[in-house]
Amino acid sequence: MHIILNNRLHAKLRAFLLGDPLLYHYAIFSDNVLVAAVVINSTITYAKDPSKHAFHIVTDRLNYATMRMWFLVNPPGKASIQVRNIEEFTWLNASYSPVLNQLGLHSMIDYYFKAHQANFYSNLKYQNPKYLFVLNHLRFYLPETFPKLNKVLFLDDDIVVKKDLTALWSLDLSRNVNGAVETCGESFHCFDWYLNFSNPLISKNFDPHACGWAYGMNIFDLDQQKRQNIT
Repeated sequence: MHIILNNRLHAKLRAFLLGDPLLYHYAIFSDNVLVAAVVINSTITYAKDPSKHAFHIVTDRLNYATMRMWFLVNPPGKASIQVRNIEEFTWLNASYSPVLNQLGLHSMIDYYFKAHQANFYSNLKYQNPKYLFVLNHLRFYLPETFPKLNKVLFLDDDIVVKKDLTALWSLDLSRNVNGAVETCGESFHCFDWYLNFSNPLISKNFDPHACGWAYGMNIFDLDQQKRQNIT
């Protein structure tokens, strides 16, 4: 009862901090409370001043209560934390998002779940059903998800942080939206492996030999993304 009452007393303060542009804001989209806790606790462990860090978790309806209660009982030190249910985002629907519309196609579902296909085992890395999960695509709508923030660091839920990350907010992105680590070690990390360059729109705007990037940790300039209207 003390925990719940204390939570209510500080609700307004936390609401202010979670929208404070002077804090270091993180976005984590996960349906797994334990791995989300590992990401957050490892980040806080190496943070120079945990009180200046704010974590925004978005999860699904099934795991929302569990996720919220976990961090209520096990708060991450002095850091601020927010847990939201993806169903709160009523704007995120098939009519607004072409991605969601595509995820519901029978051909897409068949691609990820039918093991009888001839090339199924050669494409296991890319035929993971997790790519049908809406949370996995929310990262493309960060400005809509966090309208009050100007910068956010996206962390995937399969990483462990081993150093202070605050310097990432000071990076000069040169008017780019996204700051990430390139993955050019193998040829299959180039754009021509992922994109259909027979499409003239793609071939006109992208370099087939350009490198992909690791999505485990990305810094986003949300103000720049809004100005450029990029999704």
